[in-house]
Amino acid sequence: MKFAYGLVLFLIIWYFLALVINSSLILPTPLEVGRIFITLIFSKSIWNSIYYTLLKGFIALFFTLLLGFIFGFVMGICEKCFELLRPIFTISQSVPIISWLVLVIFIWGIGITGPIIITVLSLIPNVTFSVAHGVRNTDKKLLEMAQIYNVSKKKIIKDIYFGSVIPFLLSALEVVSGNLWKVIIVSEYLAGKEGIGVQISWARQYVNIPKVYALTIIAVILGISTERAIKFLTKKVILYDIKD
Repeated sequence: MKFAYGLVLFLIIWYFLALVINSSLILPTPLEVGRIFITLIFSKSIWNSIYYTLLKGFIALFFTLLLGFIFGFVMGICEKCFELLRPIFTISQSVPIISWLVLVIFIWGIGITGPIIITVLSLIPNVTFSVAHGVRNTDKKLLEMAQIYNVSKKKIIKDIYFGSVIPFLLSALEVVSGNLWKVIIVSEYLAGKEGIGVQISWARQYVNIPKVYALTIIAVILGISTERAIKFLTKKVILYDIKD
């Protein structure tokens, strides 16, 4: 309920700011944006764009989690690997999206590949470091006990290391989900053929600012929905582990 009150307050502030500025090129009113938003929702093209953005986003998320888990696990169990790979991922984390864009456009050109690769490169350090810290924070007493009782390496990895990593991985997933669509849409804007980012680019070229705002609202809804869904699933997983 508080969220609804906050949303109403936001719309009121937006409306009065739009009246004060009195320029649709800078800040259109919520009513102008709302009309275009409704038109977009009933158009086939926007759902096609949402589909391509979702497709790229989930492919990028899959590879981010997969590669981040592999690299993070290796860095966690191997101290030399951690020291060797840490600078690479630290630099990767600091590289601006625009720099990745230049590189990706030259190699793969405009299309579906670029936004996916840019997103993976931008987000993979978060998952990698989270998994590595999870492995490194594994209870040493449990590991010593497992060695004393000659527990197989397969069981040590599955029952001890994985159990320690899961909370860190879920935490990384929440962080990544918050930034996923931002990176995807920015990448589409500059290096995509289809998607919400491309729609925003076209709207900007035609100086259709209310449409830019309407498309931004769609992107925000997409981001919030994904983040809420992942938080819900995360809580379910944690509760399931506690019950077990």
